[in-house]
Amino acid sequence: TKEDLIKIYGIGEGISDRILKQKEILGSFVSMEQMQDIWGLSPEVIAELNAHFKVFKMGTVHKISINNLPIKELTKFPYFKYALAKEIVTYRSMNNGIKNNEDLAKIKGFPIDKIKIITLYLEF
Repeated sequence: TKEDLIKIYGIGEGISDRILKQKEILGSFVSMEQMQDIWGLSPEVIAELNAHFKVFKMGTVHKISINNLPIKELTKFPYFKYALAKEIVTYRSMNNGIKNNEDLAKIKGFPIDKIKIITLYLEF
C-alpha cells in the first residue's frame, strides 16, 4: 500500500504513487528488479525496498498483444517507448509477426537484459 511504501526511507508520496501506478499498469510486478525501472528510485532506496518487500509469486498481469496493437497503444506499455514500438511494428510486418523471445531479440533497440520480465506481459 501507499502507507507501506512511505515507511521506507527515501520514499514519499510522489514516488509511492509512481510505484503503485506502474503496478496498476502492469497488473502485478513479477520481480523486484522492476524497481530499477521506476524513475526517481536511487540504488539505496531500491536496496531498502528489496529488504522489506519480495515478489513471491506472479500475480495477474495485464498482457498486451504485441502482434496486434498499433504503435500508440504499444507505447502505453512501460517498457516500450515510441522508437521501440515503431521498430516492433516494422519487424512484425516484415516477418509475419513476432513469435517468441528470439524474435524480440532481433528487434533493434529491444532491451535484451529485460526480455524475461517483458515477455511475461506479452501475448504472441
